[in-house]
Amino acid sequence: YSQEDREMMMDSFGSVGGSMLSLYLSVTGGNDWSVYYIVMTQIGSFYPAVFLSYTFFFIFALFNILTGVFVERAVAASLPDREELINEERKKLLKQVEELRALFKALDTDGSGKISKEEFSTHMKDDRIVSYMHSLGFEMHDAEHFFDIIADNCEEVDIDAFIEHSMAMRGNATALDMRRQLIQLGKVAEQLHVWDAERWPYLQRALRRLGA
Repeated sequence: YSQEDREMMMDSFGSVGGSMLSLYLSVTGGNDWSVYYIVMTQIGSFYPAVFLSYTFFFIFALFNILTGVFVERAVAASLPDREELINEERKKLLKQVEELRALFKALDTDGSGKISKEEFSTHMKDDRIVSYMHSLGFEMHDAEHFFDIIADNCEEVDIDAFIEHSMAMRGNATALDMRRQLIQLGKVAEQLHVWDAERWPYLQRALRRLGA
């Protein structure tokens, strides 16, 4: 190689500091990497291969980091914040209440502000009302049982109780509903166990006396 190439090689890689600066310039656009590559080709094939590997892995790692940052920011920007989620849930709840109010008015044919079991059973024979209730998330397999639940086994139900109990009846049972039922069953089983422990001896004595 010529004296000019030797001088350029010494200027670029003649010291640790100069080598680090040259490598930094080659990957940041301060100087074209091909300049250093041409210089290295004058001293064999090993150093040019190492230099190419260095530039490749640096650019590859840089692109990966930048891509990760942009993707993370894009995902974070696309996710709704907590306030937006709260507002959406509130709007959904208000819409459901309005839908139930409209349903109550449709079922309250006499305008008394209450729905009787007779009124409800009559409307359940109308396919349009049943379809409308189905669209609101109610499965009307047993209309009389459904009314007993929302009316709390009363003969009439007002609009507030209708909305409150209907909201609890919409859709499928959740994990919370199942857990609540298990707790209630556990309490009933505990009460039966206490009753059995307290009353069974008296029953046994009474049965013996009857047998005697």
